[in-house]
Amino acid sequence: MLNRSLWLDEGYLASSLLRFDYLELITRPLDYQQKAPIGFLLIVKLFLNIFSDKEYGLRIVPLLSGLLSILIFIPVTKYFLKPTGMLVALAVLCISPAFVYHSVEIKQYSTELLCSILCFYMFIKFRKLKNLKELIFWSLGGAVILWFSFSAIFILGGIGLGLMLYYLLTKQFNIFSKSFIPFISWLISFILLFFLIIKKTPDAEWVVNWFRFYGDFMPLPPRSMSDLKWFFTSFYRMLDYPLGLLWNFFVSGTQTSSYAPFVKMPFLPFILLGAGTYLCLKQSVQNFNVLMFPFLMVLLASGLELYPLTERFWLFLTPIFLILIGIGLDGLNEKMSVSVKSFKIVIVVLLLVSPIIQSFQSVADSATFYKHKKSYQKESFDMVNKAYKAGDVVYVYWNELPGFKVYASLKNYKFKAIEGRDFRWSASNLNDYNTKLVQDFGKIKHSKRVWVIFNNKFLSNVGDPISRPAWYYKNVNLPAANLRTELSKMGKIVKASTTADVSVYLCQITNQPFN
Repeated sequence: MLNRSLWLDEGYLASSLLRFDYLELITRPLDYQQKAPIGFLLIVKLFLNIFSDKEYGLRIVPLLSGLLSILIFIPVTKYFLKPTGMLVALAVLCISPAFVYHSVEIKQYSTELLCSILCFYMFIKFRKLKNLKELIFWSLGGAVILWFSFSAIFILGGIGLGLMLYYLLTKQFNIFSKSFIPFISWLISFILLFFLIIKKTPDAEWVVNWFRFYGDFMPLPPRSMSDLKWFFTSFYRMLDYPLGLLWNFFVSGTQTSSYAPFVKMPFLPFILLGAGTYLCLKQSVQNFNVLMFPFLMVLLASGLELYPLTERFWLFLTPIFLILIGIGLDGLNEKMSVSVKSFKIVIVVLLLVSPIIQSFQSVADSATFYKHKKSYQKESFDMVNKAYKAGDVVYVYWNELPGFKVYASLKNYKFKAIEGRDFRWSASNLNDYNTKLVQDFGKIKHSKRVWVIFNNKFLSNVGDPISRPAWYYKNVNLPAANLRTELSKMGKIVKASTTADVSVYLCQITNQPFN
């Protein structure tokens, strides 16, 4: 496992995990308005205390969650699928870049995927409620899972509603009545979780505004062609992230072309997904309800602006999509005559070629491994630490402070950084901002060499309104260019390092324009 640098979102959550003790993780709001299941936080904190290398301690829970997801998905796919469908579903889970990435990301998404698979595994094992043992295990298992995964409420709630409806329609009143015990146990657990933990977390209206601005909530109801387009666009993107089934490797130079969506070959996954949904309903109404009701609950929550549907937020639902694609593939195989059975090999290859190639590309060049989340914070800080000389000063611009504070606690840097202040909201325009910025540079007075560290990708703070204040964001290049201009007034930039997200400038001071 490459010990890559944490990216911004990971740093936000890692801050609380490193600073807080167990009780504080339970009782205090997390830094940077982060939210994560309390069970996940406590387990990660436990491994942090066990491991001497805290970076690996942060990653061990997502990694174990990813590995366990594969193991437990085996019996789940065995229940729903035949050998060919099993092969494809398991292969995608093992090699698609998103699944690999989130298994080493210091966030809860890999654990939420594991919890989803565990929910379906418990359904397979205990759905018949034949004895008291099954009743207890299903009741307690679901109740505990909710404390490790916020999204599990959709999976468990959907399974519960789907089964209750099925039992009513098939007049299985005995098991219908017994099912109230585990389902009410889950509900009680969720109510306790909500009032003891979730309700105490400060509301973040800016988060809703953020996802609304980027169109990540399902239109409810759809009122225009643009709203209807949301469904195709969202499911199309889901085939890419997290499933990894789109042929991105083939069209890297045609991302903006009108024909790019078609060249990426979404047709086969879409066809198999649709066929699998139909065949699942035809083969077993019970299984159809168990798979579809969680998905429908998520769509409803998204329409009510309670849950966004984009990238990582699809991850916990992927077992459902993989199972449905597998059912569609198995159904297609059954329809084939013996003479064309070899064609199924072609279909399997067409499905798996993209995740396989993308995985090899990521191994060959780690910079391509979800490059929009690739960070060079650690490398930048390490570079400064290595080149730092006695008498140097390190100034960290306000937008790189979250990452620096995390790494300063993880590593024993030989320098103490000056923390830059954010004047965007107290300044009325760029000139006013620069006046205050120069005053802040007064902290590095009388120094001959100054290292300035700036984040050139994430230009706002948690909770900021989008692109506000307008004068600061009227040009996407303005913040970085303005900083270089102000540094140049102090002296000469003798060294510069610019990566995808972090820039480091070494300035030789010749002027002292400080108050």
